[in-house]
This record gives sequence, structure tokens and C-alpha cells, in this order.
Amino acid sequence: MSREDDPTGPVRDTTGTAAPGLLGRVPRDPSGVALVHQDRDITFGDIAALGEEVGGVLRDHRLEGRVVGVPADRSPEFVARIMGAWSAGAVPAILGDWGPERVRGALTAAGAVAAFGPSSTPAGLEPLDTAGNDGVPPPSRLAGADWADASHILFTSGTTGRPKGIVVGRAAFEAAGTAFFKALPMDESDRVAFLSRPGHDPSLRELIAPWLTGARLFIPDSRTAADARLMADWLAKQSITVLQGSPVLLQLMAGASRVPVDSLRLVCSVGARLTAAALRATARFAPRATIANCYGASETPQVVCMHLVPPGAGAAGEDPVPIGRPLDHVEVRIVPADGPEGRLHVEADACALGYTDGTPLPAPGHDGRRWYDTGDIVRRLPDGSMCFLGRADRQVQVNGTRVELDEIESTAARIAGVVDSVATFVEDSRGVGSVRLTVVRSPAAAVDGDTLHAVLSEHLDPAVVPSSIEVRDASPERDGWKQGPPAAGDARREDRAATLRDVLAESARSALGRGDIDPDGGFFDAGFTSMSLMRFVSEVSVRLGTEISPVLVYRYPTLNAFAEHLRANLDEWA
Repeated sequence: MSREDDPTGPVRDTTGTAAPGLLGRVPRDPSGVALVHQDRDITFGDIAALGEEVGGVLRDHRLEGRVVGVPADRSPEFVARIMGAWSAGAVPAILGDWGPERVRGALTAAGAVAAFGPSSTPAGLEPLDTAGNDGVPPPSRLAGADWADASHILFTSGTTGRPKGIVVGRAAFEAAGTAFFKALPMDESDRVAFLSRPGHDPSLRELIAPWLTGARLFIPDSRTAADARLMADWLAKQSITVLQGSPVLLQLMAGASRVPVDSLRLVCSVGARLTAAALRATARFAPRATIANCYGASETPQVVCMHLVPPGAGAAGEDPVPIGRPLDHVEVRIVPADGPEGRLHVEADACALGYTDGTPLPAPGHDGRRWYDTGDIVRRLPDGSMCFLGRADRQVQVNGTRVELDEIESTAARIAGVVDSVATFVEDSRGVGSVRLTVVRSPAAAVDGDTLHAVLSEHLDPAVVPSSIEVRDASPERDGWKQGPPAAGDARREDRAATLRDVLAESARSALGRGDIDPDGGFFDAGFTSMSLMRFVSEVSVRLGTEISPVLVYRYPTLNAFAEHLRANLDEWA
């Protein structure tokens, strides 16, 4: 298959069961390599056999048309579980790397009747006693949709502080996947990296790439995936040609890479706003690559619009970077239609079926058609493409993970002793963002920041747990505090009473979610990942009132070394 060919093809059943999803949709030689995991070649036949094992277990439990929890990870077993669920007619509810309370909430929201255990036992299935396991299948809660048309369930924020399931339809998912690979053709010569966070919709594009295009999917080990320095070296060693990543991850790898990765021919920025700084860094990191700014949402359910930056052109990028034009499978509109700026709407046929709580997703428009209001404010450019300006609500992107600030506040409010809370979002010019939380506790409450952090970690996605938590005591003179937490300048003045080392230590504890770390030990040895290091740097930047480059944590990889560098280079701390 060449990159100019249509990436779809007829279904061929290589295992005796035709998978109704994108995995297995294109006939492949069972002996051909689909995945490379820890230097082990895994064929299409290997994955098909694992998938048939999983599918057999689901059929034995009569789970056709029922929801099954599937923990997402970077493994061949995860791919096989998705394939097996599709082949058995079950609907996989894809679970992220969350705490047990959020996992339980997600399974309950989806009405899951069973869930898989660790991927080391690919067919291990555990029945569940959730709200959906009551003899009434969840389809009754899907407004105007047929559960048999569902492909999978993803989870996003809910303003109640509980996971909200998005039921993705098979037709919309397949149309979006086909359109994506038509816009960005790949073939058997391509080597695709599985670096997207498992369970996020970008990772599903990586998983289906071998089946739609013949490209090989390379899966890094967990240590490599957590360290941008190792990731950059791994990309070069494996001669990766296609890469997806959030703007923050792309900047991290660019800063950590000792040399450009010349094998990259295509880099997709996904999951968050692509800033000009991130575009320039990516262009230096992958000088021979076309950079695709991909816009979409879990509800759409994949990429809706795309803007391509040819090799060599990214260095001149300026904000805002366009999100481009819609792909072939989708129609969009800007509301109101009589101006260059407005809310972006997506036609219903390209959207998910709805939410698991029965909330309808698209709404009727004045033209008689049904549209999904993304809540994103965009501007139409003179050439007909669009650029993203911001949100019309309190939804934010924290380094590629979507959350509603209301969710964080309502989760905090459920903790005993908390009488009120305010969550705010801080983002620097590179697009590195963090959430800060201020709570008021009742006079007799003993709740503190560590308690709040521990409970929030159980209920929230790790990426959106606040990097800073301030606890205030309720008192009459603070009735007006709800206007918001202190401005950055006020926080900066308060922090001047602390030493720089204390600021770094407190920020490290917040980012890691646990106690002190060895000030002379390496960040990664202490348990940091690339993403938690970004939360650490973002929090330090806010507390010190100055923008600090995330690349510095690689050059000065201990708390003491980092502190000495800041002390020598920041006038206030000299």
C-alpha cells in the first residue's frame, strides 16, 4: 500500500471472528509485524490470537452489547483487549492511569458489568457490581442512540466532580480515522511511536495505524516513556518516522535531545493549543518533518481540523498557530455566522453518540440539522482556515488533559471540613499550564494541604491534580475571598519570606504528591516523570513570579543544582 492509496479496505477474518472495529479492518499478512515492544516483533497473527482469546472470554460471559472496563497501557495486550472486545460485540470503556476512586466512578458512570485486570493477564476478567449491572443495559440512557452502534467509551470531566463517559459511535470513529490517514498518508515503511498517553483519543490513532496503513507501531518501555531524555534517544535509535505528542511533550523532547531526530518525517501536535514557542522547538527537534497542528475533542471523536507546517517553516511560527481547515469527513460552522469570531460547532454525524448519563451531545440548529457546540472560540482567517482563541467556559487543558475547573472545586467540596473552594488555571507562553486551588475550611476542621492532595489524587486524573493548594480558615472578614485567590504578585510577595530552597521543595512535594525528596538526588530517581516535572516547573514559575524554562530541569537535575542555578541567574534571589 502506498501513501496515495485509500487507507481502507474490505474486512478479512483472519481468526474466525470479524472485528467490527478499525483493528482488523484491512487485510494483513498474519506473519507481518504489527508492533515492536521492548525489541520484540509482534505480528498481526500474534495480536489476532490474543484478541480471539479475549473475545472468547467475553463471549463465554455473554457480554455482547455490554460495557467492559479496559485499563489503558502501552502494551500489546491492551491492543488485543480492544480487538477482542470489538470482535465479541462488547463495548470497551477505556480507563486511564487513575486512582481507584476515579476508576470506580468511571466504571459506574459507564454501567460496566466487568473489567479486565493487569495487562499481564490479557484475558483476566472480573465481574463488577456497579450501577449499570442491574439487568437494565446502559443503552436506555443514550438519548436517541443505539448501543449496538457504539465503538468504545472515553471519559472526560463532569462538573459534579465525577467522570463523564463519552460513548463514541463506530461510524464516526471509523470516518475520523479514515480521514486522518487520508490527510496524513502512511505506509509499510513508516515507524510510528506510541507516546500518547494511553486512554486518550490520540493514542487510539496510533493503535489503529498498523491495521489501516501497514506501518509498524513501536511501544517504549515505561521508563523511557516517563523521561523525555530517554524518549528523544529512543526515537533516534528506532528511526521513528511518525510521532504524536502534546505541545509540552514536544518541547520537552526538543530541549532534552542532544541532536535533531532526522528520521522524523511527520510530527503531530495533539491534545492542547500549539504555541509558537512549541512550534519553533519542534521544528528544531525534527527539521525534516512536516508538523501537523491537529484540533479535535473526545466528543468529535478524533481530529476535526488540521493545519500543516512544511519542513523549515516552523521556525517562523507566530501566535496563534492556525488549527487549519476541517477534514473531509466533517462539516463545521462558526456561530454567529455574521462575524469572523465565534463558537465552533461540529455537525452531529461526526460526533460521539452521547454521554453515559443520558445528556444529549448535539443540539438542533436553526437549519434543521444537529450540531455539537465545542465551547471553543475560533477566528476565521482570510485564507479560510481558523485559529483557536480560547474557551467560552471554565474548561481548561492541563498539558494535554482536559478538565473543568468546576470538577476540581466540587471534588474538594466533598471533603469533610471544606466549606468552599476556588480553582484557577495558570499558563505560560509555552503553553505549560497548572491548576491552583484555594479552599476554605471550617474553624474546627483539621484538613490540610496534604489531606486535600491525597483525596484529590484518588478522584482526579493525575495530570490535573492542583500543583498548588492553599488552605484558609473561614472567618467573617474573608467573606469576599470568593472573588478569587491572591494574584500572582501577591503570592510572590508572600513567598519572599521563604527561602528559594523552600519554594522548590514545596513545589516538588506538590508535583509528586508526597513528602520531601533528596535534594541531591536526581529528579527521575525521585519518581518524577516528564509531565510531573512540568507541573513542578510551572508551580515554581508562578510562586517566583517569573517564567522558567522547563529544559533547565534536565541541565540541573537535582533540587540543589536547580536552586543554585536560579539563585545565580534570578536577580531577586542573588
